[in-house]
Amino acid sequence: MPPIREIPVPILLDTDMESDVDDVGALAILHALADLGEAEILAVVVCAGNPWSPLCADRLNHYFGRGELPVGTVRGPCVSRESKYTRQIAEEFPGRLTSPDGVPDALTVYRRTLAAQPDGSAVVVSIGYLTNLRNLLASGPDEFSDLAGRELVARKVRLWICMGGQFPSGREYNIYMDTEAARQTLAEWPTKIVFSGWESGLGQTGARLRELPITSPVRRAYELYGRIPHKSWDLMTTLYAVRGIGRDRSGGYWDLSPRGRMPLAPDGSNTWQDDPAGNQRYQLCPDEQGMAKLVAEIDDLLMRQPTL
Repeated sequence: MPPIREIPVPILLDTDMESDVDDVGALAILHALADLGEAEILAVVVCAGNPWSPLCADRLNHYFGRGELPVGTVRGPCVSRESKYTRQIAEEFPGRLTSPDGVPDALTVYRRTLAAQPDGSAVVVSIGYLTNLRNLLASGPDEFSDLAGRELVARKVRLWICMGGQFPSGREYNIYMDTEAARQTLAEWPTKIVFSGWESGLGQTGARLRELPITSPVRRAYELYGRIPHKSWDLMTTLYAVRGIGRDRSGGYWDLSPRGRMPLAPDGSNTWQDDPAGNQRYQLCPDEQGMAKLVAEIDDLLMRQPTL
């Protein structure tokens, strides 16, 4: 099958792969989209403090034939929760990383990866807390770039797609679990932002996962988590990052809000304010028919096996 677009979307994925399993599904479909020639995975960074989360991401990368991909993990104060699957995946499946202690700092991976990209090209996809992004914006020049963090982002990032918020108002997990990081990041981010809100991910995907071979870490993670099928917050965000922003295929199912901004209350709840000068928009939920088509696309991508 020829690729949908001539130039794959370069994606830097920031995930909290610990408390929910939709992060596993999101990384799996990102690999499938890369196999189809639609995406280029630049790196995977973890914004959660669970020590097994980056090793779990590494095992998925290895399974899908991209074991060389850079993986980084958050350092310093962060959200850390128990996981039903990350340690088991790390211990049961092969990969490159051998110990949580040897995982590079996510900030190093961010700065090294972005510095190597053409200007205005990279798409950051966050499907977790905004701790890493806050740290990136606050970073100073280093051996990778003489630009401070905010200037590096402004030069290298085309778009940030954030699984976060609830629209037009609400209180969503990825935002309120590290409200201060979210507040700082949203106030200082210099490029366009598209939010994929809580309401956009309610479609159930993964109903056929038990048809995958038992050697699949995707199947194993979902079975350990105990929800098949499951909600699709992170998967919908990732699909939009590749097929939505270029208005190819699934792009026809999404519309965006007017420009504006998402103010946060002290408890992490959000509202929405239209502002023609704003750099933020959020996805409007597709109709029932469009959602059914999106669910079918994701299910097909989840069933794709590694290309050998």
